[in-house]
Amino acid sequence: MLAAVAVISTAAFLAVPALQARSVVDSPPINLTAPVTARNCTPCHAVIGASRNPKVIFQHAAHLIADCSACHFVNPHENGKTTPPTMASCFACHGLEHGPTGQIASGECADCHPKAFTLRPVTHVKDWEAKPHAVKSKQIGVNDCLLCHDPVTDCDDCHAKEVPGLGAMPAVYLRTVPVKAEQPAKYVDPDNPTSIGQCNFCHPNVDGASQERVIFAHEDHLKRDYQCTVCHPRFAHQPLGTDKNTMQSCYRCHGLRHASSGEVATDKCEACHPKSFKLEPPTHTVKFLSGEHTDQASEGVSYCAMCHKSQSCVKCHNGGTKLADGKTGVKVIPGDHKNPTWTSEHGGLYLGQKGNCAICHDSPSCQQCHQTTMPHPTEWLEAHAKSTQGLQGADCRVCHKDREACQDCHHATVRSTELIAANCVKCHPEMKTEPATDIKVAGLAEHAVHFNVATKAQYKKDKPYVCDDCHIGFGSTGVQINNPLTGPHDMRGCYDCHGALDIRSLRIAPWPGSELCRRCHKDLNL
Repeated sequence: MLAAVAVISTAAFLAVPALQARSVVDSPPINLTAPVTARNCTPCHAVIGASRNPKVIFQHAAHLIADCSACHFVNPHENGKTTPPTMASCFACHGLEHGPTGQIASGECADCHPKAFTLRPVTHVKDWEAKPHAVKSKQIGVNDCLLCHDPVTDCDDCHAKEVPGLGAMPAVYLRTVPVKAEQPAKYVDPDNPTSIGQCNFCHPNVDGASQERVIFAHEDHLKRDYQCTVCHPRFAHQPLGTDKNTMQSCYRCHGLRHASSGEVATDKCEACHPKSFKLEPPTHTVKFLSGEHTDQASEGVSYCAMCHKSQSCVKCHNGGTKLADGKTGVKVIPGDHKNPTWTSEHGGLYLGQKGNCAICHDSPSCQQCHQTTMPHPTEWLEAHAKSTQGLQGADCRVCHKDREACQDCHHATVRSTELIAANCVKCHPEMKTEPATDIKVAGLAEHAVHFNVATKAQYKKDKPYVCDDCHIGFGSTGVQINNPLTGPHDMRGCYDCHGALDIRSLRIAPWPGSELCRRCHKDLNL
């Protein structure tokens, strides 16, 4: 299995999503129940041009002089459906004679429907002109029939023969505009975090979508108290298209082991993809599999790692394996691994997630050099203190150059403990060295020289030091800063006492200036 680069706290991940993404434009709230206007459409439809409906020939640009609500009698998106304008709304203008102005817009079928479109409605079954159309006309009236039929030539002649006494059809089509039912205002704001309230007006059944590619249920995720923003960091409908989750976003939980809680969610393909779904991406051509995947792997190894474990990569990268193009692969070793400094630098790069180590390396490969289990298992923080094999200091220092995080934890129980030998030598036996200035580890020497200050008259201090005397906020202090001007010691914190005078004009601590340096560095000729 690929080694995890870092342990992720699932609780924190769910409670505090990644940085909230905002919409591309700063949009005002949209009232979904108000009359349709361009203002309510453009936050999601930045470009409103030709209709994507293959049944009609339509351009919004040719209709800009008309109000949007003249065609869209009802809200286009509601209850999980998109409601396009009806043909009746078109005939409010098309074919209408407007006094001496003449016809407002063409009523010819070919002007609005492509040649491939079948003009006869699907409701007009083979024997439609017999009883079926009569039954339908009684139910809904005959006005809609006149959208297409001329009453004299198409209806009256036949009726006179087949149904004497029925009488003539209405002379013209009566154009009507339905009255929109009043609805309470329902607002969504594209700039607000995603929530069920932002979605349910248009998508009352959020799991009603086709599952041809993905088997997914919001219910399963809501039961685990996932917030919508975890998967939908911003409003899904944006001017440039609809935001859809990538498979990589799923893998933030699927396949993740969360310490003793175990696997957060399964990473088995069949759990999320139906049998008919082709798992191998179309990008995986023969050339791609035979070497051209290098750039993809370098740019985003997390994409590859969703399916490929380190064993499958190492098998080819070690050379001697026949590739997809029939050729035998050669051993692949990254160029930076050949640098003399690689051995000492690779730990820090790994912790900084600057390398794609897991492509080739798993725990057994790391343990060829490291005695400590590397990469550490997910429950490492809880278990490492009780490790039966013991911790190897050399191993720790390969990666943990800055040990402040370690010290914050290990010193948590001694933050208010007095700085005396008895409290330190149990964990740091080298601090028994006398004089303390001979201790080789600078950090331990700096602490040891301050043992028993209460018994040393030159310090003018009546009690031992504790951590907070020097560490302003435990774990960070000016004394430990690696200052590029002064090297490993930033002595400014030291001179707050050494060589300084108290309110009685008495020196707080001895060794002012370079005298303090010569305490440890006797060969500097200062």
